[in-house]
Amino acid sequence: MLLSLALCATAACRGDRARDAQVDTTMGKKSVEVLASPQNPELRDATAALDSLDRSFAHARATLDSEALALRDANRLDSAYAVRYAAFERRRTAAAELRSARDRARRVRDSLAARAGKSPVGKQ
Repeated sequence: MLLSLALCATAACRGDRARDAQVDTTMGKKSVEVLASPQNPELRDATAALDSLDRSFAHARATLDSEALALRDANRLDSAYAVRYAAFERRRTAAAELRSARDRARRVRDSLAARAGKSPVGKQ
C-alpha cells in the first residue's frame, strides 16, 4: 500500500511543469472542469514570467521583513551590526530592483491581455 502511494506521488510530481493549463470552473459543482491551453502563447509566457517574479519578490520581502526585525533588536554599537546592516541594504536594493522588474512584467502582461481582448485572470 505504501509503495503504491509513493509511486503515485512520484509519478504526479514528475510531470512537465512547463505545461500550464487554465481551468474553466464557471460550471456548477456537479459539472466537469475543462482544461484549456491559453490561445495566446505570448500572453501565457508573460503571465508565467510575472508569476515567477511575483513569487521571488514575495520571498525576498518576507526575508527582509524578518531580518529587519532582527536588526531592530541588535546592538547597534557592535561592529558586526554594521556588516549585517550593509548586507541587508544590498539585499533591500536587489529586492527593489526585483519589484521594478515585476511591475514592468505586470504592465507587459496587462498590455498583452488588453490587446487579446481578455482581462488578466486572478492577477492584481
